[in-house]
Amino acid sequence: MAPFRDVLSPESEFWEACARETSRRTARKIQTVYLCDECAARLTHEAFNDRPPIYHGEELEGFCGLCNDRKTVVARFWFACDTCWNVVQGYQRDKPANLGVRKYWNDEFAEQFPDLTLVETDPVRLLPYQRGAKTKRQAAETLDALAFRVERAPGQPIFHIELKSGPGSIEQMTEFQLDINDSNDIIGVANKTGLPAYIFHVQLRHVYEVPTRATVAGDMWWTDIFTLLKNRKATRQRRGEDKKAGYYLPSAFQPIDTFRRELEMENYNTLRKRLAKKPLKFS
Repeated sequence: MAPFRDVLSPESEFWEACARETSRRTARKIQTVYLCDECAARLTHEAFNDRPPIYHGEELEGFCGLCNDRKTVVARFWFACDTCWNVVQGYQRDKPANLGVRKYWNDEFAEQFPDLTLVETDPVRLLPYQRGAKTKRQAAETLDALAFRVERAPGQPIFHIELKSGPGSIEQMTEFQLDINDSNDIIGVANKTGLPAYIFHVQLRHVYEVPTRATVAGDMWWTDIFTLLKNRKATRQRRGEDKKAGYYLPSAFQPIDTFRRELEMENYNTLRKRLAKKPLKFS
């Protein structure tokens, strides 16, 4: 493809406005990311309302900050608020985490459990910010899918898997954090579908080719929503943010290799019956 070098004009009404916000929101902070041309064009079109970077830097060989591949990349600068930029940075984390779960399932579970199929139901999508008509709580009550669904046959789902990722190892944590909105999403999907939900935590690490870096998946742990909620220590405001999170005992999680036993014993059926007797309460 042709090099992507479009720039936002200083005469644009969106100069010094957050690129991801659909309405104008002043954002004089300049954010920088190294991207290949294809990903720069995708980010501009799919997440930044067709607002291109304000500057393109030098070309170099390194890791793209979106697709994670090693190729020719260019430093791109956008006006973006910190909240929206955190979402953008999350795209690079989500892709390897999802790939890590799919690879682990195929390598470790597919042969022993050929009747079970892992289906990705919430793939990573680049989206601009849009204020929804529903509150987060109302939206959670209508959700019917998480990151993955496991089916015994096409159209016969038996449980959900929600995916969380970050640099921390469960074994080294003093507490596991999960946004209240995220826990309510898991609860809402379980209640609406009548199927239990498992939570996988994927530890991510960076591979550097300075000044660029890639993100790769490492160790994984799992728990179910009942066990997680039982091990909640507290609900607190997240530091520096306007949203609350639940704080959980890390002992709620087990290493991913023990999930084989969960599948062998078909404990998801026990969780499903438990859910049918008493729906989960929202946080």
